[in-house]
Amino acid sequence: MIITLLLAGAALLGPAAADTTPAKTVGAHRLAAGQAPAVDGRLDDAVWAGVPVASDFVQQYPNPSQPSSQRTEARVAYDDQAVYVAIRAWDTAPDSIAAQLARRDASGIYSDWLHVMFDSYHDRRSAYRFAVNPRGVKKDVFHFDDGSEDLGWDAVWDVEVSVDSAGWSAEFRIPLSQLRFRASDAGQSWGLNVSRDLARKEERSWWSPMLPDQPGFVSRIGTLTGISGLRPPRRLEVLPYTVASVTSASSYGREGDPFFRENAPFASAGADIKYGLSSNLTLTATINPDFGQVEADPSEVNLSAFESFFSEKRPFFVEGIDIFRFGLGLGDDESETLFYSRRIGRQPQRGLSADDDQPYVDAPQQTTILGAAKLTGKLGDDLSVGVLGALTAEEQARFVTSAEPGEVQRATSEPMSGYGMVRLRRDFNQGRSAFGGVVTGTYRDLSDDALLFLPSSAFSGGLDFRHRFGGGDWETNGWAILTRVNGDTLAIQRLQQASARYYQRPGADHVDVQRDLTALTGNGASFHVGKIAGRYRGGLLGLYRSPGMEVNDLGFLREADQVVGAGYGRWYQNTPQGAFRNWNLGWNLFSGWTTGNERMFTGANINGSYTLNNLWGGHGSVGRNHGGMNVRGLRGGPALVDEGAWMASASLRTDSRRRISYSAAAGFYNEDDTGMSHRWVETSINARPSSRVTVSLSPSWSRANDQVQYITQEESGRYVFGQLDQTTVAVTTRLNYTFSPDLTLQLYAQPFVSAGDYGAFLQVADPAAADFRERFEPGAAPDDNPEFNVQAFRSNAVLRWEYRPGSTLFVVWSQGRENFVNDGSFGLTRDFGRLFGTDENMPVPATNVLMIKLNYWLNL
Repeated sequence: MIITLLLAGAALLGPAAADTTPAKTVGAHRLAAGQAPAVDGRLDDAVWAGVPVASDFVQQYPNPSQPSSQRTEARVAYDDQAVYVAIRAWDTAPDSIAAQLARRDASGIYSDWLHVMFDSYHDRRSAYRFAVNPRGVKKDVFHFDDGSEDLGWDAVWDVEVSVDSAGWSAEFRIPLSQLRFRASDAGQSWGLNVSRDLARKEERSWWSPMLPDQPGFVSRIGTLTGISGLRPPRRLEVLPYTVASVTSASSYGREGDPFFRENAPFASAGADIKYGLSSNLTLTATINPDFGQVEADPSEVNLSAFESFFSEKRPFFVEGIDIFRFGLGLGDDESETLFYSRRIGRQPQRGLSADDDQPYVDAPQQTTILGAAKLTGKLGDDLSVGVLGALTAEEQARFVTSAEPGEVQRATSEPMSGYGMVRLRRDFNQGRSAFGGVVTGTYRDLSDDALLFLPSSAFSGGLDFRHRFGGGDWETNGWAILTRVNGDTLAIQRLQQASARYYQRPGADHVDVQRDLTALTGNGASFHVGKIAGRYRGGLLGLYRSPGMEVNDLGFLREADQVVGAGYGRWYQNTPQGAFRNWNLGWNLFSGWTTGNERMFTGANINGSYTLNNLWGGHGSVGRNHGGMNVRGLRGGPALVDEGAWMASASLRTDSRRRISYSAAAGFYNEDDTGMSHRWVETSINARPSSRVTVSLSPSWSRANDQVQYITQEESGRYVFGQLDQTTVAVTTRLNYTFSPDLTLQLYAQPFVSAGDYGAFLQVADPAAADFRERFEPGAAPDDNPEFNVQAFRSNAVLRWEYRPGSTLFVVWSQGRENFVNDGSFGLTRDFGRLFGTDENMPVPATNVLMIKLNYWLNL
């Protein structure tokens, strides 16, 4: 009731976004045979003089709805092979044009840009954006769902630029094979918009206005008319590749290991295929893919009961994946999802490690992807379709036992597995509404009885919808799913007792471990209604997950057994006001229960961000969690009272237009009664020594004093906790050197140290006691020393050369170092010294990998 009143009252203060700037229209010019312009960036071909002009650009920021400070004009022409775009960007201060060299698809660099965006389906939901800066750096982006974007989408297209005393210009040639559109002999219209970024003023302007108070993105763009007689070309693209690598490692600590090779060579080959089945459907496949050029994941120490989430970076699973998105989180949480592509090619789930009985083990670190394919596009005018399938190989670990040291034995660590997903979504009401469905499936070959702890198959099916109303200022959306996992009783019992649900919890009367089950079923649903336009925006959200909901065979889910309600609101000031260029202020309220009516949390926060007129900026937030019952704190034990806590964070950044800019953020979390505290600081220094080089150095520090860190449950049933003092330091370094827009060098390096020292040990006395001193009592130390000092270094250097359009040579060097000590003391100089080999008593050997990968794009 309180949330409803707050939302309704604030909505009255925030008027609806008046649509005072209707979308613009311009005509395209059809070129006669042999009339195509020479793509050189100079725009001096006579044909451009007769093409309709898109002009009168309007600012999106800093002064919404005001004319652009610099004049810009665009023209669009086409023939049977390509679309041509000419953009002229006049500039009264041409010596101030910002032109940073960078790799393709670079973001966040100090540079002017020209963008052209086509909604070639004219569905008002998706669009292709092509951009270039004054040095010829290219960027291509696929926009979907009227606001989201996919930077991983890469097309093959040409653009040239020219800089002169009056400004600069760009000339694009975009092959029709890179766009998706309906075949039509009659005239048709596409969505079109053109934008310009003026870096020195931090200004963005659009031909067809895109004002921040108005809803949507693609649905706001203008219209390109006069397109006729176009037929989508036959589309068959093949990208074969070959890769060779050598891994070099030290023999320190590996003496006598029959599996160790100081230098281990490797070679492989494969191919990516893209085939247009029709004008609207594209089949993309990869055979024996290799992702050696992908940046390594950051290091971390995870002491929680839950799996860590890492974002996807592999090109095949990043590009064109929008149709397969089906989020399961609340609000803007995108980590919990029905499709988590990193399940495909995951680390084998049956872990084998060296011990006294098997002193030498060679275990694979990832599963081989034999092949994967996805079919994406549209059926008819409004039905989007996505079908994905993948097959991974059986993986085996090799080992030698102490009883038979001369015989190499094998054990299956991951079964051959198949993964599939089908996604359908129909748009109607001119893209303002949609209804969709999804089905996922996973199948494993469990012929080896040692793998019966894994599910043999898993399926899910669901529906989702969205609908805009109130002139497009309001939106409601939601989803509902059913899940089923099949397997041996061992696998299903393991799922019932997993951290997502803990059926074995004493006192949880609504769940119970059933040891004879061969299937686990569940369901979930979510609903949201909110105001998405205007100066004030807000909404209400609800989430339900049954205890048996399980999607982790192909998706990502931390916790089932939840009922969560939330409300939010935010006021936006998008026009300059006093010292502020813009600012916003928001609030959130939330509360969650188990389906057995155990309240887990209730909280609230206020947060805001700002940008000053000098382009410094920052954010701040303060929040309160009122505590509840931690149903997972004892990892399957009874619910444990969770303390209330205060939390706050703040950040500050300087003007990014400067050659050297800085940012810093800090925060804390303090519990009421336990004395638990967590403090952290992150900083970043960004430098542009020249127009070719960017460098960033981002050190971070955190200190956690947790009075009740869970350690273990002993066979006697005793829950052991410890007073943990943990310090973590990491330094992330990135260097980009651009020889030319087609030849770049990227360096990533991150040394990481985290040490945890345990003081007094505690045990649970009464988990439901309100007083901390009655909830816990002094206890004996566990049998195994829980202290840790983790040191890790991950780095890679990638030389990327696009030696012809669509064809790339990668030369990659990577180095990794890891060390673990049962010592909780932290010493920055000592620990970093160990990591880089300066401590003779504790050397940390490095593993180096040199890889060369070559691919060649064929447009057949």
